[in-house]
Amino acid sequence: MIERGALALVALLAGACAQVPTTRPELVGYYASWAGQPAAGAERLSAIDFAFLALLPDGSVQVANPASDEAAIAGLREAKRRHPGLLLFGSVGGWTGSGNFSSMAHDPASRARFIATSLEFLRREGFDGIDIDWEYPGAIGTGCPAGVTCERPTDKEDFVALAREMRAALDAAGAVDGRAYRITIAAGVDSKYASNEAGPWLARLAASLDWVNLMTYDYHGTWERTANFVAPLHRDPAAPTHESVDASVSLYLAEGIAPGKLVLGVPFYGKGWTGCAPGPRGDGLYQACAGLARPDHEATFEFSYLEDQRHPGLVPAWNAFAAEATLFDPATGTFVAYDDERSMREKARYARRRGLRGVMFWELTADRRGTLLRALADELGR
Repeated sequence: MIERGALALVALLAGACAQVPTTRPELVGYYASWAGQPAAGAERLSAIDFAFLALLPDGSVQVANPASDEAAIAGLREAKRRHPGLLLFGSVGGWTGSGNFSSMAHDPASRARFIATSLEFLRREGFDGIDIDWEYPGAIGTGCPAGVTCERPTDKEDFVALAREMRAALDAAGAVDGRAYRITIAAGVDSKYASNEAGPWLARLAASLDWVNLMTYDYHGTWERTANFVAPLHRDPAAPTHESVDASVSLYLAEGIAPGKLVLGVPFYGKGWTGCAPGPRGDGLYQACAGLARPDHEATFEFSYLEDQRHPGLVPAWNAFAAEATLFDPATGTFVAYDDERSMREKARYARRRGLRGVMFWELTADRRGTLLRALADELGR
């Protein structure tokens, strides 16, 4: 039996190790509880992020849908039992669940409640960490309800304070429990997210985190009416815009964050438009479109759908700069851009070349045959 002092030392050493890159890259998969049971493949993952826990107005954290979420969480615990090295995270917030972050982070009492209830969740469910998916500090992504303050000029500095206080609390709890509790975030990847009126902040935030999950996708999507890539690895010289995964990674590195703290995000889905002009190359890329290919589904195509439901009129193409696949039907002008197996391999190799901590993806159930997961795992040596 380990003495209490030895437990504290073990937790301290584990916490220190969590702050440096591992020799085996991370492979982190988000799991959306509403999307059904995830496919097999947990043995290849280093972590699963359960999405999403709810953040209440008083700052407390709880499961969003107890009737269904508890069954999903139990399934994740069983996966961890079979694969003890697997880390389980509860991800708080998300695109539609970030409205209460600003008020919580701004108030010390609410921050304390957030930290305490997060720790209660970790201990109760046997999870290893909390992932904070605040979209976005200083600029709420989705609509804000009347009478609620969803963003403040101080959000980014408040986020730094929250992460610092949470790190201290979880490290102290880990010393008591004999384990290392982890903190990660899902982070925006443009200059707007990185900027801060009070000065550089990302490196100070990252100092309290085990790693940063970069949301290096959705550079283009349903809010536009031009056919473009979801997550271009490098900029195509023919592209009308300059965004790319490589530019986002370089932005974070320039902010002073060590590459070993950065996990590269990849999408297990594509986006599509219809009524697109063929353009000079006849593939619809970068052309004006009349509307969305699937208006009832935010024009999102899960990889499994594209894998199983390929329409014969859709002509495939590959862009070496973007490391992304496209489909185009000249008869209807339907265009779809998505990451395929080749994209996964290219991006995993990129992550290793740049010394990043690993790769993250959204989301497990979108790859039911495990095609993309296997490609990532093979390239990352998992």
